Amino acid sequence: MYILIVCAVCLFVSGCRDIALQQTPPVRLLDCPPSPVPECHPSRWEGDSLDTTTVPPHRDQQHWWRIRTVRGANGPTQEYALCFFDSRRGWLTHGTTAVQHATPILMAATDSLIITGKDILLDGFRSIGTFTTDGRTILAGGLPDGSRRARVVLLHGIRTDSVHARGTSLLIGQNEWTSHPALSSDGTLLIVASNRDGGYGGLDLWYSIRRSDGTWDSLRNLGPTLNTPCDELSPFIASDGTLLFASNGHASMGGYDLFAARLVRSNSAVIPGAVENLRPPINTSADEIFPSTSGDWRRLLYWSSNRRDRNFDLYVAERLERPKAPPPAITSEEKTDEVTPRARIRGRVRTADKHPVRNADISVHDIERRRTVAQTQTDTIGTFEVIVPTERELEITAQSESGFYDTRRIRIRREDTAVTIAEDFTIPAVLTLRINFPHDQARVPYEFVLDSNGMQTDHRWSDELDRVAENILRYRDRIKRIVLVGHTDPNGTDAYNLDLGRRRVEFVIEELVKRGVPQSLLEGTSAGERQLLPRRAGEPTNQYYRRNRRVELSKVLQ
Repeated sequence: MYILIVCAVCLFVSGCRDIALQQTPPVRLLDCPPSPVPECHPSRWEGDSLDTTTVPPHRDQQHWWRIRTVRGANGPTQEYALCFFDSRRGWLTHGTTAVQHATPILMAATDSLIITGKDILLDGFRSIGTFTTDGRTILAGGLPDGSRRARVVLLHGIRTDSVHARGTSLLIGQNEWTSHPALSSDGTLLIVASNRDGGYGGLDLWYSIRRSDGTWDSLRNLGPTLNTPCDELSPFIASDGTLLFASNGHASMGGYDLFAARLVRSNSAVIPGAVENLRPPINTSADEIFPSTSGDWRRLLYWSSNRRDRNFDLYVAERLERPKAPPPAITSEEKTDEVTPRARIRGRVRTADKHPVRNADISVHDIERRRTVAQTQTDTIGTFEVIVPTERELEITAQSESGFYDTRRIRIRREDTAVTIAEDFTIPAVLTLRINFPHDQARVPYEFVLDSNGMQTDHRWSDELDRVAENILRYRDRIKRIVLVGHTDPNGTDAYNLDLGRRRVEFVIEELVKRGVPQSLLEGTSAGERQLLPRRAGEPTNQYYRRNRRVELSKVLQ
């Protein structure tokens, strides 16, 4: 891209703000396009905000929006954009005002991600920005070594887990800045941001049609309905043909806002329809840029904003639907019907001392199909309700920022339309992991973890650590640190057990770091045999020893 800050920092005209000059010390960027000419004078947008009423919804309310930061994405650097290769995998663009990088990611949930690899290296380019792909062709924005002019780059030999790529520059002009590529889902339409001659001022959005031989036609301007004397940038083409983009020239809340315009293809031309402001609280008086989605943009939208502390972070907006009454159960005579019957699940979430947990995150995962089928939050008294398919092996997870998580597995019969989970979900403030190691081992555990009684479960240790990492990354922005304490059984000397507990904590820390948890969040120590659990009446020695072999995790919140 040579991404966003190329535009968001270097505007010195009425109606736009020079973020760089407000920093201490000031940051001077040498790679910025010229200021918009003529001057831009955006008007103030006025209208209704999106409904973000919290659950439960009003009686006549059919849907509402939930807006959050993307957990696991935001850190001390600037986070600019998400690009999706498929519904879960993609790249995160991040960096500074001078240099940006792209890193492969995996979405753990709609509002949390896990870093799965190292920053991608692109031969001949010192900065790499936003990606775009139709599933076959992969383009990116890049700044060549020794150049001030960003280019659109066709990437070769790269996958979502690659760390090194080769690139070929496309759409090269003499003295222009051209970047922020966006491909249509069929790969035949490319839209870029550029300050090339013939525009309406600042950065405009231009398009190119792919010829039958795979080459691209010359760039054409998308016209004055969409482009203004200010900046239009960071385009994204949704699967339904809608163009999403950022602008500080259309009527806005201030700074850059996000907009949508329907694209119509007429012969070899592309004509944008009316421009629609995506409305607050998606848009604010700060800058909102780089919209994207892995699905339907009217239900799930990602973008970057500097609304907090002038640092660009990633946000997600989800449209949540009011639960509808489940359809009638399908009888045995209707087995030929392909519609899967649905059921309503109700449950309650509490802390270990029986207090209700408000705003706990609830997700339901279809184990066989490996996908999330429902998500919601608990209300003010800790209860929740979701609609799920029947005749499926489902795993329900409840988790919160102040504690960890609890899970249940359930299978609902076709004839059941309403199921109340009798046993409460209990979210522990201290999470106990009983990864089962052979004697004197701290590197190669047995496959399955132990339960609170010291008995083997059907949960693999690797899956359990996946859950721990997902929980930490989901609430990373609110966590100051995670404290891990290693405990052993009383067999052996005190010094030996202190060292064994330490080594087992180090193993857990290493595995969490592999799953994207920042090592700076993790603080490990060992108690060895010094904090033994009370022995139960008649409890066999081997079982008692197994119960004491554990690593306990606790959160220290900001």
